[in-house]
Amino acid sequence: MFIKEQSENLDLTINQNFSNDQIDLIARSTGFVKRARKLGARHFLNTLMFSVTNQANRSLPDITSDLNEHFAINISKEGLHKRFNKQGVVFLKELVKNQLSRQTSLFEADVNFKSHFSAINIKDSSKFSLPAINSDAYPGYGNFSKTNGLMSLQYEFDLLSGNWKTIDLVTIKTNDQLDSNNTINSICEGELYIRDLGYITPTYLKAVIQKRAYFLNRMPPQATLCTLKKQRINWKNIKRKFERTRAAALDIDVLLYEREPVKCRLVVEPVTDTEYRRRLKAALSSAKKHGVGITYEHKIRCRYNSFITNVSKEILPIENIRKVYYLRWQIELVFKTWKSTFEIHKVKKVKTERIECQLLAKLLWVLLNWRLFQSLNQYVKKYTLGEGVSQIKFFKRCQQFLHSLRLVVLKKIKLHEWLKKNFLTLIENTKCEHPAKKQTHYQILNLLNELP
Repeated sequence: MFIKEQSENLDLTINQNFSNDQIDLIARSTGFVKRARKLGARHFLNTLMFSVTNQANRSLPDITSDLNEHFAINISKEGLHKRFNKQGVVFLKELVKNQLSRQTSLFEADVNFKSHFSAINIKDSSKFSLPAINSDAYPGYGNFSKTNGLMSLQYEFDLLSGNWKTIDLVTIKTNDQLDSNNTINSICEGELYIRDLGYITPTYLKAVIQKRAYFLNRMPPQATLCTLKKQRINWKNIKRKFERTRAAALDIDVLLYEREPVKCRLVVEPVTDTEYRRRLKAALSSAKKHGVGITYEHKIRCRYNSFITNVSKEILPIENIRKVYYLRWQIELVFKTWKSTFEIHKVKKVKTERIECQLLAKLLWVLLNWRLFQSLNQYVKKYTLGEGVSQIKFFKRCQQFLHSLRLVVLKKIKLHEWLKKNFLTLIENTKCEHPAKKQTHYQILNLLNELP
């Protein structure tokens, strides 16, 4: 039944994004191909996408050998080296952009969620070190990678549809806060944004509110708190209120930031004594490293989780705030998979354009497999309420069908035959298992679905 339901969409995905005509069109429009060459754009893309090893372990002779084996193309390593250029980087970036723009029509979010949020967008960045020769294009900073280069990968995806929203390779100068302010125009009405603390600024929060969208974040540590009557709130007050009411959690309407106030809900809940001691130890260690102390207020704050949101209590009750915020950890699983399974962070001493080309091609391969993951996940969720597929398990398995999937893209194997003989036999037992005493993110999303 899976093959019958999904093969048409998957076939359309491959034909739209990896057809020879489409690849050649983008290659010419970006200047990567100006005349007929022995090494065509589609050959260049295919050999980089379906590399078995990480970039650090793949030499130019490895790539030329692959081109000869699969396409009967003989090219010297010097000739191949020249093809890793600025136009090649632009070509691959445009392919990524093209794939992202084609997602929505193929994979729609669950209908019931749309009564609350049209999307749940999760964004974060992942950084990795580059050799020193790349530091001009990607400079390091501070105590991290002083002599080496440093690349940042800005990534955002919608947890409801599973579609990628953005994937950008940037320098460390474009930090999370700057990226947050630079991408305000992409905020859409009715969508929920869950981001790490680094992205949270008054400008960003106000933009979300103005565009009739929603945010859910941890409270920024340096932000001041005031009542709606503009009276200061300190953590001593909050501690006393917990002691007086013995409440499991507090839900307070506040003004966040004194100079540029943002009206929102503040949800505070105590943590366990073990977690409190861990946080206090970390705070003391950090303060000692910087030659400062920590205030009594800071020590009190270590006792609590604190979240800010503009989602109403009717849509997101106090008892569900932390559960929904922890959906953000799905992006940590994505980065973990990319690094531990695909090893995208492992690079060697080569020119910057080659690093960028090989990384972008690998991300295109990940995106193709993400489509397969989405299809399988939608099928499982359709027939098993509150269940889904484990990202980590799935992407470990997809390494095993890399070669046969390549033959599908090259039109040497029919998709429906590959799904039956190769894909389904390898992805058995990839169901998402329950963490100890916790709900899976599928169950949390199902909980949202049951809200009035």
